[in-house]
Amino acid sequence: MPRTDRRPRQRLDAETRRAEILRAAGEAFSTQPYAQVSVARVAETAGASEALVHRYFAGKGGLYTAVVEAGVRRLIDSQRAAVRADPGTARDHVAATVRIYLDLVAEWSPGWLHLLRSPGGEPVAATALRRETRDTYATLLRELLLLPDDPRLDYAIYGYLSFLDAACECWAERNHPAEDREPITEQALATLSAALTAAGHPGVLR
Repeated sequence: MPRTDRRPRQRLDAETRRAEILRAAGEAFSTQPYAQVSVARVAETAGASEALVHRYFAGKGGLYTAVVEAGVRRLIDSQRAAVRADPGTARDHVAATVRIYLDLVAEWSPGWLHLLRSPGGEPVAATALRRETRDTYATLLRELLLLPDDPRLDYAIYGYLSFLDAACECWAERNHPAEDREPITEQALATLSAALTAAGHPGVLR
């Protein structure tokens, strides 16, 4: 007897179908640890078949990496757009990038929180992409602050990024209280300013 409990699949063009699968996967990975997400559930949510998900993304690892890549692209694009739209100071610009990052952390928890605690639980390609993103973010900060090519600044910038992730981890554990957003932003700015001063570049964040 043919099954009647499956939702009928809507015919979509390849690009739209791929976007629907990516959207469904984004929702799944943002609310569950990587190991708990199934391709079957993502396919069902997107109204697609498992075979189609494997065809477009070569399995769960490829699907997750595509989700991370889309999220990273949106994060960087949003940060750059916020800076371009704000005629404020360098401090204002860095603060804008922090607030956008806080938005992403809130949207992607508990998936973001789980991966921060268990970085080995994701595909190698996704881990490499995250590392590349940190380098891209470091470059963005250098551009925003007009920093010279000084090796000492790497310690300041990457130390600041680690502080920001640690602060966001604590914030996520407390379920992202809105009233803590600005204190986190101010502390992140103070951390970066102190690190830059120690590296011989005081007064950058004015």
